[in-house]
Amino acid sequence: FKSVFILATLTLVSCEEENYEFGAIVAPSSVNITAEIVGVDEANPNGDGSGTVHFNVSADNALNYKLLFDGTETMVPSGQHTMNFSVTGTHIYVVTAVAIGTGGTTSMKSIAVKVFANYSPQPEFLTNLTSNSSRTWRLNTDVGGHVGVGPADSTSPIWYSADPNSRASYGSDDDTWTFSLTGKGYTHTTNGGCAVKFEYAGDVGGTDDPVDNTHSNFPVENYSGTWNVAAPGGVEVLTFSGIGHVALYTGTHDYTIVFPTSNTMELTTTDDLGRKWYFKLIAVD
Repeated sequence: FKSVFILATLTLVSCEEENYEFGAIVAPSSVNITAEIVGVDEANPNGDGSGTVHFNVSADNALNYKLLFDGTETMVPSGQHTMNFSVTGTHIYVVTAVAIGTGGTTSMKSIAVKVFANYSPQPEFLTNLTSNSSRTWRLNTDVGGHVGVGPADSTSPIWYSADPNSRASYGSDDDTWTFSLTGKGYTHTTNGGCAVKFEYAGDVGGTDDPVDNTHSNFPVENYSGTWNVAAPGGVEVLTFSGIGHVALYTGTHDYTIVFPTSNTMELTTTDDLGRKWYFKLIAVD
């Protein structure tokens, strides 16, 4: 009889329902966004001409943040982000902060900033980039380090540096970027797919996934936009509109740019996770 009683007890225990309780879903509140325009003083109320603005976002009950500008979403988990506005002259830009809470709830607030930018790239820069008309570039896959990554304060890709011709499966080796001088337009020919970091796939039609991994041949159609150049701190920065990016989508659209030769360019960009990405391109024509 004892064995029968034990069996019955176990059966009863195994049939009990498990109850799961989820925490309360609370939308973020008290969203605040501030902007610090670099170089503001009495003589320069809209900045020093660099076009650089530091944004800071905060909110109660927020798990994450993102900024919306010019049709682009940028995740900023820290709540801090820098933008470079490079259109020459004084312009008003509206940036929207979105605070994300439990259950995907959101609250937002916008800020308008009046920014002065006066940087004009040197003729040599424009010749290198556009051949004074239009010029097409591709990844310089024949050299090591055509894609790389290191910490934000690095000067070389100490975490990873691609070997020559080692990333063909990712889908960006056959991509091209054409820069036009007239209208400062660009076209990214994707040939159907790009390399996209999992963390930022939501920007290009996928789903964000907080995993340090890369989508190969993620479906992205050819697209076009505009480019501009600023020089915050004396360092030339190339900015793409929209989802514009080079070689690997990392959620960023601002790249430091140098031309080691008239036919090669090297770019870096730092994502919001503190990773500095390195890219090497070569002119096609």
